[in-house]
Amino acid sequence: MKRITFFQYSSRVILTGKLPAFVGVAALFLLVACSGSRRSANQYETIVVKPADASLTLPNASAEKKLIAKYAAFMRANPDSLSNIVLYAFIDKWLKTPYKYGGNDEKGIDCSGFIQRLLGDVYKIQVPRTSAQQFFTKNVEPFHDKTYFSEGDLVFFRTVPGQPISHVGLYLHNRYFVNASTSSGVSLANLDDPYWKKRFVAAGRLKSISNRQLAISDRQSRKRETANVKKEHYFHRLSCGCCH
Repeated sequence: MKRITFFQYSSRVILTGKLPAFVGVAALFLLVACSGSRRSANQYETIVVKPADASLTLPNASAEKKLIAKYAAFMRANPDSLSNIVLYAFIDKWLKTPYKYGGNDEKGIDCSGFIQRLLGDVYKIQVPRTSAQQFFTKNVEPFHDKTYFSEGDLVFFRTVPGQPISHVGLYLHNRYFVNASTSSGVSLANLDDPYWKKRFVAAGRLKSISNRQLAISDRQSRKRETANVKKEHYFHRLSCGCCH
């Protein structure tokens, strides 16, 4: 059984305070940036990584090596640093799936729907549906220091004017992340690309919490978003380049 322990970094600097849902963009950025003066006291459970279905299990070691070599070459990473076969098999299965606002299958999917599926299938973590809800949910702790990025962190962006969070991806290696964008569908992108660099807001470290805590957190996230959800969907539909 393979395990992934990308949460337990005692030196990790993250934000532990609860953020209100309707903070202004500048205030949101400031709150996240200020996390540099705090250290997390939380120790999160190890997440057991296992395939959600047989289609995510590669047939032999040779296929696994080819898969890892493919993504290591693309990201200019050492193949030995890419050990999560299940994650890259999932990405490879969904790669080039077209973008579809509100979509949730291989015919078309949007950014938050893709991340929701990835986290559920690969890490067995349940998160809310929208990127804003995923940012504010209790099992994601935001931080801003790019020095501490690790495979499996969420990366959040402001791509729609007036919305503090409107796009999400999952960090991999060497500044690369996977996301579902309007222009390329499910694809890999780089945080140093001028488009993403300009719109980056914060990253989020996943943590394992109980189902009861998650249910409470989800209700709170939905409640905070209720007054603004129509506006968010309106801008999301209007902005054809909202997710690049």
